[in-house]
Amino acid sequence: MKNSMFVKVATFALALVLAFGLVACGETPPSSTAPAGGATSEAGAAGATGAEFVIGNPQPLTGVNAQVGAAANKGAALAVKIINENGGFNGVPVRLINYDDQGSPEEAVKIATKMVEDDKVDAVLGSLTSTCMLAAGQVYEDAGVLTFGTGTSPTWMLQGWEYVFRACPNNGVSMPLLVSKMKEMGIETVGVFRGLDDAAKSAAETFVEECDKMGVEVLTVESYTDGDTDYSGQIAKIISKNPDVVLCSTNGPTMAIFAKQLRQLGYQGLAFNREALPADTVEVAGSAADHWVFMYPYITYETPEDAFDPDIKEFLELFQEEYGEMPFHDCAYRSWDAIMVMAEAARIAGTNDVDAMRDAVVEISNFKALGGVMDFSAGNGEGLNTLNSYIVLDGKYEDFDAWYAAGNYEALKNAG
Repeated sequence: MKNSMFVKVATFALALVLAFGLVACGETPPSSTAPAGGATSEAGAAGATGAEFVIGNPQPLTGVNAQVGAAANKGAALAVKIINENGGFNGVPVRLINYDDQGSPEEAVKIATKMVEDDKVDAVLGSLTSTCMLAAGQVYEDAGVLTFGTGTSPTWMLQGWEYVFRACPNNGVSMPLLVSKMKEMGIETVGVFRGLDDAAKSAAETFVEECDKMGVEVLTVESYTDGDTDYSGQIAKIISKNPDVVLCSTNGPTMAIFAKQLRQLGYQGLAFNREALPADTVEVAGSAADHWVFMYPYITYETPEDAFDPDIKEFLELFQEEYGEMPFHDCAYRSWDAIMVMAEAARIAGTNDVDAMRDAVVEISNFKALGGVMDFSAGNGEGLNTLNSYIVLDGKYEDFDAWYAAGNYEALKNAG
């Protein structure tokens, strides 16, 4: 059991103690929908008065994103365990209540209402499904419940909500950076493949808007419907336009199938993804994942030893010790970081009063998390404002900027 990092940072701040004081347990988090027992009659009162601090956690635990939701739950459960082993929020124990929102906006609203009215939650770790966050966010806002969503779509963070925050990537940030990167590389044309869910659709739309601003021509935008597995028609249209590069705005399982079909149908150039390619996606895609590029704050790995960042490496070692596996998806990182930011807000506020914690979030400006340095000082609810660039080569993640600086992009174009 490793706790060297906990000892190393204990003298600095409780938040850092919580963020990196990793201790293993050995129990998979439940996906129970049981209501919280002993909750008080007003949302937020339990945490403020010292009984317990209750966090509702609606995630997709059935359907196409079930495995991703399970990864999110494991990251959340591990974070809560470590927080409680180190004194909770200002000495108050934290309790996590898991729900299955099924990736359905309608179900998300039902669960949000139940958590607010029956469970009297103090905070919510919002769904990784952005359409669910968009649908349920107003319920949390109206109830004054501190909420950290874990989806990446820009849409739900543009509603002007004062109690809703994000401590993970925003595709509205990553897409402009991605287009800027393309422009620097001299890329002039691109073909786009996207899904119809909110995260994929909004990311692609932002990408197209930024291309128009920066003078990169989008030759075609091809879409698919959830459940589709044959993308040959869309790929044929993309290839017929002869783009310099391809952008894929979809989820991991779909990307693996798309990557295979894209290569099989003859495209061997550089391809960009709207977010990180999880290790399992790279494994499924095999050699078809080579020369895929993405900009993201963190990535999943096959082993802890593959991680660049020593803090992430230690997190992965203890996640593996805890669950007997590596994180399936970066949503495990997202959930961990969101709850740790809640802990930092409680530390700064000096109380678990939700309004005080909400006001304290904007004071967070230099908090080291798995995704990088969190800075909420802009007041827009977004904490993560920097990204790293990666490329997949021989099934491994490499530094894209270094690969490009070595002249490899020109060599790839010439080989094609």
